[in-house]
Amino acid sequence: MLDSRFDRPYRLGHKTVRGRLVIPSGIRCTHAATIRKCFEEAPPFGVVTTKSISARPRQGYREPIYARYAPGCYINAVGLANPGAQRFLAEFEGITIPEDKFLLVSIFGSDVESFLEAAETLKPVADGFELNMSCPHAKGFGAQVGQDRELLKTITRVVAGAVDVPVFVKLAATLNDIEGAARASLEAGAAGITVTNTIGPAIVPVGESPILHNKYGGLSGDGIRPLGLRAVEQVRQAVGGEAVVIGMGGIASAEHVRQFAAAGADLFGIGSALTGLDSCQFRQYAAGLQHDLLAGREEQQTRGRSCESAIAMDYVTTRIRSRRDYNDSLFKLVLEALPGGYADGDLAGKFYFLCNPGFGEKPFAIFSAEEKSVVVRTVGEYTRHLAGLGPGAEILLRGPYGRGLPRFTESTVIFSGGGTGIASILEAGQQLRGNRRIFALGARSRDHLFEVERFEKLGRVFLATDDGSAGYHGYVPDLLRQVLGELAGEEKERLVFINCGPEPMVRGCFGIQRDLAPPHRILGAIEYMTSCGVGICGKCASPSGALSCIDGPFLPVTEFERPGSWHR
Repeated sequence: MLDSRFDRPYRLGHKTVRGRLVIPSGIRCTHAATIRKCFEEAPPFGVVTTKSISARPRQGYREPIYARYAPGCYINAVGLANPGAQRFLAEFEGITIPEDKFLLVSIFGSDVESFLEAAETLKPVADGFELNMSCPHAKGFGAQVGQDRELLKTITRVVAGAVDVPVFVKLAATLNDIEGAARASLEAGAAGITVTNTIGPAIVPVGESPILHNKYGGLSGDGIRPLGLRAVEQVRQAVGGEAVVIGMGGIASAEHVRQFAAAGADLFGIGSALTGLDSCQFRQYAAGLQHDLLAGREEQQTRGRSCESAIAMDYVTTRIRSRRDYNDSLFKLVLEALPGGYADGDLAGKFYFLCNPGFGEKPFAIFSAEEKSVVVRTVGEYTRHLAGLGPGAEILLRGPYGRGLPRFTESTVIFSGGGTGIASILEAGQQLRGNRRIFALGARSRDHLFEVERFEKLGRVFLATDDGSAGYHGYVPDLLRQVLGELAGEEKERLVFINCGPEPMVRGCFGIQRDLAPPHRILGAIEYMTSCGVGICGKCASPSGALSCIDGPFLPVTEFERPGSWHR
């Protein structure tokens, strides 16, 4: 027998919404572009919650910010990082939220004034507000505010009185007297309760060291589902049948959704279960879950699915075998081992995270799979730490991540690399054997160009330097024009372009290449912020909403364009 309640539209605030699934705050849809993409491509998600936004920008914590500690179980500490209300509002310029979808804007602060300022700023795009009273690891925010009953009531009353959309209060399952907090929230004007946030603060070590840079984080996934169910039941009993309850905490399958519905939830947040899903897999997962919710139990396709991800998240230990310094800020580390056995070309379009607990974690493309090497430029605290390491030093690795490259054949492939983006080009050139290969490589100066002789073994090489100390005096896009002008007639047929480097360089190359090849044969990798590598934090979103860590890092040129306004 079909269960139609999960397909029926429902009233939420001023809107009639379709889709009872919810993206929780801080999960995947942390930019306007990814919010648009979710609403457009995953109809079962009727509500998307923004990352938690404050009136002023907040830097948050350094990496690692997300880790797996047991099958289907995770810990995170992003630290409420956000660009501030004004900049976040600007992301929605030219975008219209669909009439049957609901944008729930999460806000936080330390007092009444900071909550109110964030709400006033973000009113133009909000279909509703969620007050973050539950973050377990940010001092002075979240749960520390929510535990103060009078402050919770005052903030809720002031924000609810200042906006004409529903206000939800997000509580943690471990909050003392969660029933009393839920009742107080509704008495102060809230339309509903969201429960639960991650559970913590907690510590997860790798070896003997806490893996998160912040040390403390919130737990999510399968391990907190029993707590989430209990909290939803407590809240429903406390607030009665009229208030809206958004339940979450380890939901991954239709069975879990029904369990939360039985406990009293109206809407259902799915977070950790999305770990490692690229855009195609995300669409398939949403469609499969909706199918199972509407189908009879005997027809379900994803029965018993947990929050476990197929993507590699375990850390393995390796050591530095040797290093080579190219200049005072650029060097190569050769590692003793990589997880898995790889030959040159096998890791084209893929990357690993290097990690030293207490110092940080960053993603690096593999320069040579066979050599097991990465190229590092000293720019921040963690790369400065790496710069001080020598042979024998221990490093943690996780990966590989990334979708790799398409297999082009019988083509002229032009690789354009700039700065440390050059480090991603060698593996790509190795993989695409059987094609005519041409390399246009650029850097600040001669001593920032590295191991050019290895590229020369694969094809023709053209060089550019900003100061003219080697090759063309100028930038890679200008060098590319020169390269194209020197191609023979047959080399201009079936062109493929692969670009990697700083955003201005890659976009400059795109501008030249658009008239010479179709979009699927023009690929780029731009150095977006990549923090989790598994599609959860959403920091690496391209203008189209693709997540470069799992949809890329090499994406077709069209993924670097911002779509126009949404239409029903």
